[in-house]
Amino acid sequence: MIRRATLIVMLALIAALGATPALAADLDSLRASGVIAERYDGFVEIRQSGSAEAREIVEEVNAKRREIYHKRAESQDVPVDQVGRVYAKQILEKLPEGVWFRTPDGEYVQK
Repeated sequence: MIRRATLIVMLALIAALGATPALAADLDSLRASGVIAERYDGFVEIRQSGSAEAREIVEEVNAKRREIYHKRAESQDVPVDQVGRVYAKQILEKLPEGVWFRTPDGEYVQK
């Protein structure tokens, strides 16, 4: 049951980000350069000083993810932060080496 739910969540995330390929490409580029980091809660953030474009991408990605997490949380009757943490693990698994990730204690680690 959990695997099925995970698959559905991943498909929703891919669909949400896939709707704007330029956004996904920019996110990938900014993660690879270390400007944007993934977080333990399933969101992204500026790790290094970022441009206005980087901040805009962070806001847009987080807004899309927040919407997906809320829908998923409602359908499964679980807290939103729990959904985000599940996503974070899945996102981290799929990221290429070298991308930065912020842990719950605030440290940044590089995959």
